Amino acid sequence: MLDLNELAAGGHPGITAEKGADLAQAGAVCLEERGHEQGVAMAVQGSVSASYRLTWTPADAQARRTWRDDTEATEHGAAGIAALLSIREIGYMVVMRSWKGTGFDYCLGDYDTVNVSAAERRTTDALAIILEDAGITVRARVEVSGIRDGDDQAVNQRMNEKLNQTSRSDNLRIPAYAIVVEFGRPLAVVRAK
Repeated sequence: MLDLNELAAGGHPGITAEKGADLAQAGAVCLEERGHEQGVAMAVQGSVSASYRLTWTPADAQARRTWRDDTEATEHGAAGIAALLSIREIGYMVVMRSWKGTGFDYCLGDYDTVNVSAAERRTTDALAIILEDAGITVRARVEVSGIRDGDDQAVNQRMNEKLNQTSRSDNLRIPAYAIVVEFGRPLAVVRAK
C-alpha cells in the first residue's frame, strides 16, 4: 500500500512534513479528478514490476480550488508518489531537492556513511554545505514527471525525455532514475538510466 499521508510524517530528510502534506494533497486532487477512489491499484512498471493500493485524505472543495492549476497539481502529485516509490522500489529516500539546470529533481540517499562508493563520497562532499552534515549519503538522482491522462506512447515519450534530461548531471557518476506517474489509470513507470 502507498499511503500519501505518509508524506506528511516527515520521513524524508529532503521533504518537510508541510511540503509532504502539500504533495499528498495535490496527488489526492489528481487521483479524484480522474475518478479514482480509495484503494485503487496503481501498476508500477519499467525496471520493476509491482502494484500498490493507493490511499489518501479525500480532497475537499478548498483543496480542489487550491490545486485548480492542473499542471502544477500533476507535477506536485507525481512528486509525492515518486518519493514514496523511491523508498520502496529504488531503496532510497529523498534527501534533497535539486535546483534548476541539473537535469534531475531530487537527490536520493540514506544514512549509511560507511558503505560509500567514491562517486557517492564526491557527490556527498560537494553537497555537504547544503546537507549540513546530517549524516546523509547521496546515492542517486531522480527526475520526476506527471501526466494527468495519457496512453503508453505518451508515457514512454515522457520517460525517454526525462532519462535524457538527466545527462546534464552525468558528471556526478551516481545512478540516475526517472519516475513518470500517469494519473488516469493510475500507472507509475520507474526506470534507471
